[in-house]
Amino acid sequence: MTCSGNCGACTPPLVRAVNQPEEGEATLYGDVWVKPWRMPDAGMLVPQHAHTYPHQSFVARGAVRVWQDGQDMGVIRAPAAVRVPARVKHAFEVLEADTLILCIHNAAHGEAADIHEEHHLMLEG
Repeated sequence: MTCSGNCGACTPPLVRAVNQPEEGEATLYGDVWVKPWRMPDAGMLVPQHAHTYPHQSFVARGAVRVWQDGQDMGVIRAPAAVRVPARVKHAFEVLEADTLILCIHNAAHGEAADIHEEHHLMLEG
């Protein structure tokens, strides 16, 4: 039996969003690496992941809910920066359509956006 998600006793299965995040062109200048991500729809999730080095995620447009190491850090509305310490798992829920997030890393470490740990969503369909 498959859960309908309507009873309130369980979490409904995650379904792959029709529109996926749009990855912009990364730029590197003065040892600063920046990659833009456009999130077309509210409700999109950026899965939990962690980087080897500290970095910032800048919400340039829209709003997101942020989690760090499982702790709800609250709602961040543009324009605002999210400071993410090294090896801290972080995730985003997009709250407004057409949200723009800039991932900003210090490229002097070598791999600019070196992923320390990454989680993937298990989706139906």
